[in-house]
Amino acid sequence: MRRIWRYFDAGLYWLVVILTAVLAGMGFTTVIFRYVLHSSLFWGDEFLRYLSIWLVFLGAALATRHRVLITVDIFTQPMSHRWREYTAAAVSTVSCLFLLGLASASLNLVRRSVGVVSAAMGLPMEYMYLVFPIGLGLMAVNMLRDAAAHLAAASTDPPAPEQAGEAPPDLLAHPE
Repeated sequence: MRRIWRYFDAGLYWLVVILTAVLAGMGFTTVIFRYVLHSSLFWGDEFLRYLSIWLVFLGAALATRHRVLITVDIFTQPMSHRWREYTAAAVSTVSCLFLLGLASASLNLVRRSVGVVSAAMGLPMEYMYLVFPIGLGLMAVNMLRDAAAHLAAASTDPPAPEQAGEAPPDLLAHPE
């Protein structure tokens, strides 16, 4: 199962990397066409807008996996290790349910947009709106994984206190 999750994580990571490279390349191309060649790409701005929205939702799913979203832990800091982990698992589970509710509601938007096309590129808008259920669903999956990791951590001993002079944590490392 870990191998499947590693492929899942790597696929999401590389998809975000590739889409970011495409966004940067297309943004540069659009500027060159507009200001150097004095002829803009009629579909460039719309393409960049939709690609940015896809990147936000896929990047949020990636950030959820790496636990780099903002959290408020002032209330859980005084708790024991076990209760802190149980509380984090409960918060992750509630967040997962909330995200699944949003993903389900966003499917209505996708259904209502069938038959509508984008202005410049002529793409079906249901493909553009699919980002909402896909991105929210990926975030929900990662929150559920986070809840499971917190439950597993609750049954272990608390980590040793940090030593002075220790390097800051690598935020891009996979949490296990």
